[in-house]
Amino acid sequence: MPEPRREEPPRPERTFSPAQPASPATIQKAIDEVNQILVTLRETLDDMEEVLETLELAERQKDADEREVESLRRSVRQLHRPRESGPR
Repeated sequence: MPEPRREEPPRPERTFSPAQPASPATIQKAIDEVNQILVTLRETLDDMEEVLETLELAERQKDADEREVESLRRSVRQLHRPRESGPR
């Protein structure tokens, strides 16, 4: 049997001050952050393509052992972790 819905108390009205235009420095900082994210994504894509090429080569040659495959899996998992904020 579903629980009866509880009514939430009314929320106080928020007052906002008028919006101020962003400074050029703030906008530039946001642009730089997005550009850094794009660089990181491109590097990650390059890494993933390299892993894929290695796996495809192993598949064609039929010579990869379990340790090599597990090593590649660990590499992929490391790519999924957030990167450090500094350059590579």
